[in-house]
Amino acid sequence: MTEEFESEVQHMCNLGKALVEQSIEQGIVKGIEQGMEQGVEQKNLSLAKMMLEDKEPIDKIKKYTGFATDKLKEIAKSIGMTLTA
Repeated sequence: MTEEFESEVQHMCNLGKALVEQSIEQGIVKGIEQGMEQGVEQKNLSLAKMMLEDKEPIDKIKKYTGFATDKLKEIAKSIGMTLTA
């Protein structure tokens, strides 16, 4: 192999390595963001269940959880309650 060819191969390897590292970093960031979103969703779900069980007003539950009435009806059903709103 010529020195020029070896240099080009090395350059391509370095570019490939940089792209892989960048992709891994982006994947980690995206995974963290998704995990945080799922955590917030789970917390809101738990909060909605507690508030439903305590018979809090639907408007208050919607305000604190961000869930729509249809979602609250689903949650209520999952815990054996009937929500009439």
